[in-house]
Amino acid sequence: MAAHFMGQFGLTLDDKGRVIVPSRLRSKVDPRVDGEGFVATAGTTPCLWIYTQAEWERITDDMRRFERGSSELHELQRDFFGQAEDLAPDRQGRVLLSDRLRKWAQLDRDLVLVGCFDRIEIWDAELWRQREEDRDTYRERLGLFLEEHGAYAERMQMFLGRKQSEDETRPPVTHGEWVTG
Repeated sequence: MAAHFMGQFGLTLDDKGRVIVPSRLRSKVDPRVDGEGFVATAGTTPCLWIYTQAEWERITDDMRRFERGSSELHELQRDFFGQAEDLAPDRQGRVLLSDRLRKWAQLDRDLVLVGCFDRIEIWDAELWRQREEDRDTYRERLGLFLEEHGAYAERMQMFLGRKQSEDETRPPVTHGEWVTG
């Protein structure tokens, strides 16, 4: 059975850009089923999405079902896969977050890791606090983020928001279906 994540964890980024993946989250990962390590990529809000290797492969396989040639699909692939990086936990369970990914997610020193079913999200602690307690400030910060990265968020919504059949045997999406959702 694939790993499923839940809970919130306040953590600190060390001086080298590493953060510990809490043992309660790591314990959900079975290397025989979920693979070794994680993959991080840009979220559709100022956060990072962390997937197990197996879940990343499932996303990759799902992406292959789209018909090639769509400029929107190409842009999505450039953003989603171009931002992605392998994360290999060390013996203490720490993973190194690159400067590029930390900049995307606007991460400072204090972080919150959030279990989101099939992924872990990494948020800046102050932004997470605003999301929870100060919605107006959060909406302002989100608006600024979307001014810069909104096209990516829209493309991801088209990809993630597709209806899937029970048996996953849908035909490839054509260019017209991709653009219109």
